[in-house]
Amino acid sequence: MPARPAYEDDDYVAPYAQRNVVPSTQDTPLDGLALWIYRAEILLACFCVFMFTEALWAPLFAPNQETGGDVAWMRLLWLPVYGLTLLLCALRADRFLRILPALFMGGLLIGLCYASGYWSIDPAVTSRRSLALAFTTLFGLYLGMRFKGSDLTQIVALTFTVLAVGSILAALFYPTMGVHHDINAGAWRGLWHEKNQMASLMTFGFVAACASAFIVPERRTAWIVAAALIFFLVVMSRSKTSLLACMLSLFAMPVLMALKRGGILSVLFVWAAATVSLIGGTLFFLMPEAIFKALGKDPTLTGRTEIWESLLRLSDKRPWLGYGYKAFWGPDSVPNKIVKMETHWDVPSAHNGWLDLLVQLGWLGVILFGSVLAIAFFCALFRFARVKDGFFSVLTLCLFSFLILSESFILGQNTLIWVLFICAMSRLTANRLQDT
Repeated sequence: MPARPAYEDDDYVAPYAQRNVVPSTQDTPLDGLALWIYRAEILLACFCVFMFTEALWAPLFAPNQETGGDVAWMRLLWLPVYGLTLLLCALRADRFLRILPALFMGGLLIGLCYASGYWSIDPAVTSRRSLALAFTTLFGLYLGMRFKGSDLTQIVALTFTVLAVGSILAALFYPTMGVHHDINAGAWRGLWHEKNQMASLMTFGFVAACASAFIVPERRTAWIVAAALIFFLVVMSRSKTSLLACMLSLFAMPVLMALKRGGILSVLFVWAAATVSLIGGTLFFLMPEAIFKALGKDPTLTGRTEIWESLLRLSDKRPWLGYGYKAFWGPDSVPNKIVKMETHWDVPSAHNGWLDLLVQLGWLGVILFGSVLAIAFFCALFRFARVKDGFFSVLTLCLFSFLILSESFILGQNTLIWVLFICAMSRLTANRLQDT
């Protein structure tokens, strides 16, 4: 059997009918043009990951906007990213055959967003942002099908390590950008508009660094230092949700390792996790106010419950189809003005991914995305041990599901969190599984 270049190796197993074929034990080392193509692909992927974080460039060019997409001329900055996405996908087009389930599910979600333009209260915004969502999803699919686990985690971890260093420098030497001076005075926001934006993204960087330390032993010390640096930034952001997410991810890794090995230890871990969950749920049901006080939160979750009540009332007017993808929160949106009037607050989003999805795409969107998420978790339950990325994919899936309870990340255009969710989903649901 002829040898293959090393850059063509990945974690995928051949279909069942071909598994008895004896694989080659020799790899051809990269050299010449193949080496340059591989390095260029890595660099371009890192650049796209950086752009999807919206770090540095968005606060510099649009300091008063939560996202550069709200500034007309800044939309042009995404054209090179979209072009690179198409180029990278064209180079590896044959590999999309390995992630057909994710390709199909992503297509359904994008198709619904496009279709919502027919009933949207702002068809122009819906159409434009649906196109941006398509490219965002496409790049997530590319990451999921192109790179083996160790390369994927290191690309993400390296990008976030550089951004973490930049954020620390900004906080120390340019606090006008790096530190909040408003209601969140003193909290670090680094190279982003807002502290929660930095903290939620850094949570995924923390998981990527931990996963890299787990599966790349020759660089373990460096990745542990990077993980500690990123964790420090999450602490300085004062985002309790992201801090809790980091800690849960850190504790989940040994649990997943034990489950992968099986035996009595895995049974004990499952029993302990179920017991802790039951006790926690019971305590929250019996004394929610005490739990919120212990977490430093008020029972209204900083006014979020008032937003949710208003959104639920408005969703009843368009229960099945919603107001159109990304149309609800527009500056000229009538329902948006109603929410602001009822809450006496310039509300930027629902602060809950599921409710945001409900008002945008109705119960049809909620059911469709819920089905995609359920399929991803079902596959993760049986395949997490076979995806060789240091549990990055399964932890990304869990982190995303946790964070959307307080933030509107579902179907987010031009956002890295949606990219990483699609990447994880594509790896976990791949029709060509990964070996152990």
